[in-house]
Amino acid sequence: MIRRAREGDAEAVTLLLAQLDYPLEAEAVAPVLAKVVADPAHLALVAEEDGEVVGFVNANFRRQLHHLAPVGTIDELVVDANRRGRRIGEQLVEAVLAEARRRGADVVEVMTHERRERARAFYRRCGFEATSVKLVHPLR
Repeated sequence: MIRRAREGDAEAVTLLLAQLDYPLEAEAVAPVLAKVVADPAHLALVAEEDGEVVGFVNANFRRQLHHLAPVGTIDELVVDANRRGRRIGEQLVEAVLAEARRRGADVVEVMTHERRERARAFYRRCGFEATSVKLVHPLR
């Protein structure tokens, strides 16, 4: 089952993010997740199986002049390692794409670290295409 994320999902989301090598504390994730779920520009969803959170996606939508429409961005997507290969990630992506269509978005973008070859293959299977290069200027 896919549902909107809630503040109370912070611990489960933290455990999922740790599987992507983001070692965060639930106490630090909770206030940020609270802001995300309250922000109408964001769509935060979880996938549940038997009452357990097994997947998470956070997407945001913002207007961009060069698109003349909203652009969706998947900021985080993770499925529990023991449950991958069961279409949970695809269901989360489809939910984001449906919301993007509802909001009149032009495209949905996603970025993955260059080391995440399996993630790129997953997104290609979901219909995403590599069209740009991301450059990052670290501030800390």
